[in-house]
Amino acid sequence: MNGSGNDFVVIDNRDQIAPESDVRGLTRAICRRGLGIGADGLILIENPTADQPDVDFHWRYINADGSDGELCGNGAMCGARFVATHGIAPRKCRFSTSSGVISARVANDLDDPRVTIDLVDSSDIVADLMIEIPGDQPRRFDALTIGVPHLVTTVDDADAFADRGQFHAYGQQVRRHPACAPAGANVNLVHLIDRSTVRMRTYERGVEAETLACGTGAAASAIALTARGIVSQPVTIITSSGRPIVVSFDLVDRHATAIQITGEARFVASGHLHPEGWQ
Repeated sequence: MNGSGNDFVVIDNRDQIAPESDVRGLTRAICRRGLGIGADGLILIENPTADQPDVDFHWRYINADGSDGELCGNGAMCGARFVATHGIAPRKCRFSTSSGVISARVANDLDDPRVTIDLVDSSDIVADLMIEIPGDQPRRFDALTIGVPHLVTTVDDADAFADRGQFHAYGQQVRRHPACAPAGANVNLVHLIDRSTVRMRTYERGVEAETLACGTGAAASAIALTARGIVSQPVTIITSSGRPIVVSFDLVDRHATAIQITGEARFVASGHLHPEGWQ
């Protein structure tokens, strides 16, 4: 599946067909582009845990490098559409993640890829975090966490900032900067199209590359720019896939609540993973 450009392998793991001992190695193998299916990460649909009886399922995300991902907005959209299409949970559902409980609403027409999810609240925004890396001028970032940590900076033209290879090198250095220690952060470059539309490029930790979209990055970018008075809601984020993510929220002091994002979760293929593909 892909969520607005983030691509994932999604597995119904309620019967533990992917045992815990195999999950990290399996993820790294099948996410290898060229040697495996290729994906930004693996999504496992699992049974609710005993301490979460009021949810429809448990959603687990593993990054392409085998590390656990606390949250992924586009991956959550894909998980919601997957369970609704396969009759595992209703179109309006609640599911547990390592960052908290998420609510989702899949379109009434199951052929419609649109999904809306309610994200967890953001942390307080840390404004004016100055980061300098070799070969670039010091840049001001806003830092906030929405399940996963994000950095947001405004540039004149996100597309002209650097080609894909250069942005990869830039994002890698910023993501590992001491100011982001120890967890690191996703790096979002944005520029304003108009008062309610923003272009965004994202370098994602765990994937360790620029991705075509980032749901929590879209939310973080919209919140940071709204807090600065640059945009007004709802904010449409144009991702590198060209597919939009629409963000709305309540800004309370320096953090956001009632965060909603709407994007597209699309099926690409269904089938079986051959053992030769994860060896």
